Amino acid sequence: MQNREQLLFLTLVHPDFLPPVYATAQAMRDEGYTVEIVTFDSFTPAAVDIGDHIKVTTMGKHHNVPLKTRLALRKKFSAYAKQQLATGQYKAIVAFCPFSYNTALSIKGMLPVVYYTLEISDFTIKDLRRSPLSSISHYRALHSLNEALLVATPSFQRSAWLAGRAHLNFMPETILNTAYTGGVQAAADNKALLKNVLPAHVFDKKILLYTGAVNDRLCVRELVEAFAMAGTAGQALVVTGFKDNAYCNGIRQFVATAANKDNIFLLPYVTREEMLALQATADIGACLMKEIPGMIASKMLAPNKTGEYLAKGLYILGVRNFYMDMFGAAGVGTLARTPAVADVAEAIKLAFLAIEDPQKKATIARYVSEYFCMQVQAAPIAKALQQPGRH
Repeated sequence: MQNREQLLFLTLVHPDFLPPVYATAQAMRDEGYTVEIVTFDSFTPAAVDIGDHIKVTTMGKHHNVPLKTRLALRKKFSAYAKQQLATGQYKAIVAFCPFSYNTALSIKGMLPVVYYTLEISDFTIKDLRRSPLSSISHYRALHSLNEALLVATPSFQRSAWLAGRAHLNFMPETILNTAYTGGVQAAADNKALLKNVLPAHVFDKKILLYTGAVNDRLCVRELVEAFAMAGTAGQALVVTGFKDNAYCNGIRQFVATAANKDNIFLLPYVTREEMLALQATADIGACLMKEIPGMIASKMLAPNKTGEYLAKGLYILGVRNFYMDMFGAAGVGTLARTPAVADVAEAIKLAFLAIEDPQKKATIARYVSEYFCMQVQAAPIAKALQQPGRH
């Protein structure tokens, strides 16, 4: 297709670890655009097939480097993006974090900027002392939201919070964290990709999968202990994202003494290609998130993983809260009453029973295609780009 209009996507975090960026690019590609994503290096670089008319340009390694290096890389990022805009070929900029939004405003000229903010970006004096670079970026973004063509967040709670926090006279759009549907690999290809990740016999079992960060807030220990309590010989638990730290090592020590330890697999971070292959071979996707008293951010959940799990046909295992309740109501997930081990263990049993329903895959597919996919959710961006003026 010739003469496609172009969009410039800007994100500090590589889309490998912020998958709604990929999904939004693919949805906009389907609307007739060519997209260039400008970002920094991935933590685990690997080739990812996201289709035609999407290009990813990285500016170097931004993580685990000195402040001076990060500042130089950010300057390089801005200069490259400005150089691209100078070609006059771009219709708009889409930014996904405070840093990229501030960059977009500084270089946009007369171009519109869409701000789909995928993180909760607040500003406090405490945060300023702890992380001045990020805090200043958050402050600038919060006080310039009126300059965006469209502002969106990935949950209804975050949209309402942002409207109040920034004293906006409009309500941000809500674009749920979803995946782009289509392009699933054949099962045989996935098993081949994973031959160095998991032993072959695992694929003969029903798999409960968690792909994400491993920490207390995400209740990974509760998940592992609950599976040790409830899992059967025909079931396996696979968890990615393990590091060498006290929290992860404590879970490793627990698994070493578990009766079903041979069915629990604790993996390090895998490449995005391997992660997608794991999702394509699993049966249930876990997403346990803890609401913490006194921490408002923990009550405005918007996990990336649920969109990817559901797009691959996985049933959801979660904990009841405002965001996750929609999956239980739609019949595509089982939710534990609380993140306590006993409650999660009971939910695991119910989830494995639920996927025995031969109609469950069809229910998930219908829910995704009609509502929970980026092709549907990104409609406000497509509409805004066709109708200049604030939305």
